[in-house]
Amino acid sequence: MESIHQLLDACSLPEKTQLIEHAKIKNSPTSKKLKLMKLFVDKPGLSDSEYAENIYINQDASAYFQLKKRVKDELEELLLILKPNCADKEYKLHLSCLELLLKSQHILVRGVRSEGAKMLEKALKTAIKHNFHDLILTIYTTAVRFRIVEVLNTNDLPELELAIKGHLQLLIKQNHCSNKSRTEPKNKYLKSMIKKLNHSLESWNKLNTIQKAIEQREYDHALSLINKAASEWKPGSQSYSKEGLKLSKMSVFLAKREYDNVLEESVEVEHTTHFSKENKLNFTLIHWYALFHIDKIEEARHVLQNELMQLDSSQLSKWKYLDMHLNYKLLNFKNALKQIHQSQNTLKCMPDYYLGSKMLEMMILFDLKDTDWLEYKIDNFRKLIARTTFDVNKRVQNSFCLFTKLQKSLYSPDQIKVHQHPALLELQNETKGTEWDPGSFELIRYDTWIRSKLAARPCGITEPA
Repeated sequence: MESIHQLLDACSLPEKTQLIEHAKIKNSPTSKKLKLMKLFVDKPGLSDSEYAENIYINQDASAYFQLKKRVKDELEELLLILKPNCADKEYKLHLSCLELLLKSQHILVRGVRSEGAKMLEKALKTAIKHNFHDLILTIYTTAVRFRIVEVLNTNDLPELELAIKGHLQLLIKQNHCSNKSRTEPKNKYLKSMIKKLNHSLESWNKLNTIQKAIEQREYDHALSLINKAASEWKPGSQSYSKEGLKLSKMSVFLAKREYDNVLEESVEVEHTTHFSKENKLNFTLIHWYALFHIDKIEEARHVLQNELMQLDSSQLSKWKYLDMHLNYKLLNFKNALKQIHQSQNTLKCMPDYYLGSKMLEMMILFDLKDTDWLEYKIDNFRKLIARTTFDVNKRVQNSFCLFTKLQKSLYSPDQIKVHQHPALLELQNETKGTEWDPGSFELIRYDTWIRSKLAARPCGITEPA
């Protein structure tokens, strides 16, 4: 195990001292591991038997070699803290970008979404600036895993695909050996992975075709593709393809608002243990949407608290967003408002959900007939969407337009005919660009809510004298 000496020889004296200081933080003062690490630094010329005698008295102690392995593992871990002095500037920049990426992942895993997203975006800018195409792919997968849509979204995929393909082609051309006499063996693990990828390519293509049909709202066609692919699926095939088909089927039923069918499909998922964590999370979320939309509020709360929050604690802001809507449906307006005010800062990194929380806040103020605060919040929202840098979808634009008119009609009910407004008809008829997605941030349809307010309030509220 000469590698311990090699690791330490690669460090300067101040760096070795720094390693020991970090080790002191991780280990107790009487730790044998810390003692052996100090010996390797202070007395590098000793033999294994001499090191063993210093630690265990017995020169042939078998425990010594286990301890030595733990010391090596810890040294490798602590070396990540030290920044190597690279002569190659490009390699130093690559390490710096990689370090940013790793930091963002560590922060995101701890649930600190906004700071993690900023660091991930910084890593992306660095990778783009210095043409680190290999890291761009990892940054994208990290953004997808933690749903950091403001860093990379699906609109970036076509260009990203071309960039990655070009990078791989260049890499192969640069390193491909034309000399046929060379017979180095291929990496058996890579060969195994390529074999699996080739076998799964057909499944991925099928899932991709189904997903495109769903995005184009061709739900019946998507269902026929799903059923056909399911009938062709064979036991022993890639499990993700079966999971993907199940997830696609539930997504279609949710989009078609066939919530009972979603719940039927959920029964099988709940009694299956082999699904991946990511797919299990998506299945559970679709199940939650179905429960919410058919007003099974207590069941929805149970799923939220005991499943969604347990499956992914990094999305706590989103789970709180769902919970505030549960409180709203239970007419627990004060708790819902409290959750909104506590969560809005953390929701800023998810623009749709941030705007959705603002919309829900105004709906609650309408229900509470708090006209002063309502006027203030409507004015603030108008300023927000006027200066915002992200896109505001048409459903929010139309709904907010109607909110302002509804607010004015509180004082002059005959002046503004909200129920005949074109924006409301567009929302209700779901004309192109205003379709409602039951799996989106708009958990309560704004047009349905507006209609209910109009039906419940034939007369306006007159401003007090």
